[in-house]
Amino acid sequence: MVECDLPCAVILPAVNDQLMWIDRITNLTGWRQDPEDVGWDQVEAELGVALPTDFKELCRRFVPGAFYAYLDLLRPTDDHAEPLVRRWASCRQYAVEHGSSRLWAPYEIYGVDKGPGLIQWGGDQTEGEYYWLADRFVEPDRWPVVARWDGIEPWHQFDMSTVEFVYRVIADPEFKPFTVADPSRRAFYLPYWGPFPMSAEDWDALTDPNRESSTTDR
Repeated sequence: MVECDLPCAVILPAVNDQLMWIDRITNLTGWRQDPEDVGWDQVEAELGVALPTDFKELCRRFVPGAFYAYLDLLRPTDDHAEPLVRRWASCRQYAVEHGSSRLWAPYEIYGVDKGPGLIQWGGDQTEGEYYWLADRFVEPDRWPVVARWDGIEPWHQFDMSTVEFVYRVIADPEFKPFTVADPSRRAFYLPYWGPFPMSAEDWDALTDPNRESSTTDR
């Protein structure tokens, strides 16, 4: 794990390394489902760039929902959250209307006609924001992760893949300020149809280290 000064690029991970982190997330949360086809072609056409393969594979392995009922991924289409390309377009519009917006300084929102820029791929329940520093001249799997705890906190840029970042948020108690890991409890995945845990008893049941694996059965 490396947090780097600006700018940096991720060392291109081997496919096996990407799958290793995805398998770790699956084993940690106990979530089991048959991978689902998620259509990214239209999204990538609108963005003018392909997206990281590990992120797309993670979306295949997990239906829309949230890791630890906390961190969610932006999808190509989603009836339950803002889709990725719509979020990107909203950011682009805001940046255009307000010039070089200070909201994302020292970065800019990605545009095909510009250099490297941000594309948001996830968020969390405390207004945390997770982006790639996208660059059409760099392989997508090498894009750094850029994140901040909320809109007024400093940026952090990480020399790691998207799936490693997700894993460390839910599993690594030292991954501050983004971690929600509790070494004494088990992380879980809450699908969009799952009831949000409202009581201490609900949380205890979901984070029970001896909890059985979950599936897509409703």
